[in-house]
Amino acid sequence: MRVRPSWMRPAAWLVGLTIGCSQAEAPAPAASASGPTPEGRPWLVLPPRAEVVARADQWAVRGASLKTEEGATWLERAAGLREQIWRLEGRGPDGLEALELLADAASREGSGTCRAKLRRALLEGEIQHAPEGAYQALYPLRQDKDRACARQVSVALDLLGAYQPSPAALAELDAKGRAAPLASADSAGPAASQAPSQVVLPQQSVAEPAQITRIERYGAKESARIVVFMTHPALFKVGVLEAEPQRGPRIYLDVQSASYRGPATYDVGGLVERVRLGEQGKGTRLVLDLKQPVFHRIFYLPEPFRLIVDVSLSPPTEAPRAGRRSVKRLVLDPGHGGHDSGAVGPSGLREKDVTLDIAHRAAPLLARELGISTLLTRDTDDFVALPERTARANAFQADLFISIHCNASEQAESTGIMTFILDESKDALAAQLAARENAASQAAAAELANVMSRVLGVGSVSESLRFAELLQRSAMASLRGRYPEVRDQGVKRAGFYVLAGAQMPSVLYEASFISNPHAEVRLNTGDFRQKMADAIVNAVRAYREGL
Repeated sequence: MRVRPSWMRPAAWLVGLTIGCSQAEAPAPAASASGPTPEGRPWLVLPPRAEVVARADQWAVRGASLKTEEGATWLERAAGLREQIWRLEGRGPDGLEALELLADAASREGSGTCRAKLRRALLEGEIQHAPEGAYQALYPLRQDKDRACARQVSVALDLLGAYQPSPAALAELDAKGRAAPLASADSAGPAASQAPSQVVLPQQSVAEPAQITRIERYGAKESARIVVFMTHPALFKVGVLEAEPQRGPRIYLDVQSASYRGPATYDVGGLVERVRLGEQGKGTRLVLDLKQPVFHRIFYLPEPFRLIVDVSLSPPTEAPRAGRRSVKRLVLDPGHGGHDSGAVGPSGLREKDVTLDIAHRAAPLLARELGISTLLTRDTDDFVALPERTARANAFQADLFISIHCNASEQAESTGIMTFILDESKDALAAQLAARENAASQAAAAELANVMSRVLGVGSVSESLRFAELLQRSAMASLRGRYPEVRDQGVKRAGFYVLAGAQMPSVLYEASFISNPHAEVRLNTGDFRQKMADAIVNAVRAYREGL
């Protein structure tokens, strides 16, 4: 195996970091373990690729089978091999595999957790050419209890000093997982050692005190969502407390300058036993009593202002895998329903009826042809709130989330099919459509997209984008023979509330413009709706096959 040419070697900002940290090895596994152990230095020459990959896979399997610190060691070693061949050959899947192995190693308890996070942050920053992201990933580790690792992190941060974010961004990073003394809503306790979670704070100034108006809860065995409705935007701080005798772990939010009048306790069930509220200084504290340690993702939605607290047993975002993908469970989300008819065509065709029919046509095909368990967020003409739709998908542990809608525009001649992912965009039309679906302003849709850009990892966005491309391509292929006049409007990005917080690749599928008289006629036929359903099935099949 040849050494990569100089233009494929680490970026300049990684010089000194790669050798000192990225290639570091953990103590050797037990002598009884099969396979040789690396020497902890960069290899300039490796055996043939097939042998290296086979050995890396062998170590990865062994590491996955051991839920101990030794298992994390084997995972790190497998990641080291994958990283070596990525450096030598520059193949993207090798780098992504190394990132996933390091993420798995970092999720284990033991002395090597900080080291695995350090290696992963540096490698991901190099792969993405994003030193700013590496800095932000490393910053919370500077105070890790593994002091040797923390010193390495400090060295790395000094070398990355040119990419240090703003003081406000550093304050936001400091807020993640930071525990503070508890007041009336709880009693003091030690800070928990948490795996990386995500917290996004409002960036706008807060003009006036807020009031918490209601709490919505969606509990399940392995995930839960708490939605806190408020009259005005508010800043908040987040803390985590580890389990104590006779008491499970807790997450708390201190919402500044916010008052609350209502029940002090809400039962949830599943992963979250209850939510408790009480005064905290000039604000309100919410405490989530948990059954066990969790990952958490906390962000806000504008218009109306809401805090979303998502907790789960799985990491919020993961890097994509190369090759075949596991798709065992899928959620179809027929848009609108009940009192919410959605868009209405010139002749009275209702969006909520079309979307439900397409979902009913796709679900049995997914089960019969692909063997995929499929959940519909609504199976009848019922109204389901937007936050609940994604919460149901998370609770179902879905591998894909597809929200089905019909487009609409003030220009009656607008036509075509498009598929959206949740991400930032400067497309005015995309912002208008998101605002309509959100029942909010374009500014709110843009703000949501900005918020989620700070939450979603590159793996989450890239997988959603890949499935959206497959769905768009499948739709046009399905329609080409019978409806050649239908335009391909492509894949777009915008801030859709219904996609916010999905823990799996998610898309919003706009099945033609119901506002267009000719398109409305097509949407009112079983043939066209069946082709829309067939497109979903074919896209899922292609995505699962790794296309």
